[in-house]
Amino acid sequence: MPVEVDPERLGASGSALDGVATRFGAALTAFRAELAGFGRPWGADDIGSLIGAAHDEVSAFAFECFDSALDEIAAAGADLGRMAVRYAETEAAIARNLDGLRRKLGG
Repeated sequence: MPVEVDPERLGASGSALDGVATRFGAALTAFRAELAGFGRPWGADDIGSLIGAAHDEVSAFAFECFDSALDEIAAAGADLGRMAVRYAETEAAIARNLDGLRRKLGG
C-alpha cells in the first residue's frame, strides 16, 4: 500500500495539536485555581490533616501527569509542524532535481 504524505495537512494537524495544548493548558490553570479556591475544607483536626495530606499527594501526582500530557501534546504538535516543513522541502528538492534531469536529457 503506497504511503502519501500531504505536508499541508500534516502542518495543519500540528497546528491543531498546538491549539489543543494551549486550550488544555488554560483549562488546567483554571482547574488549579478553582481547586485552590476551595481552601482546605476538611479542617485541621487529626482526620482533616490525614485527608489533607492524602489530597496533596494525589493532586500533586495528578497534576504531574496532566503537565506531562500537556508537554507531550505540545511536543507532538511541534514535531508535526517540523515534519511538514521537511516533507515540503524534500518534495521541492526532488522536483528541482527531476526538472534538472529532464532538461539535461533534452526534455
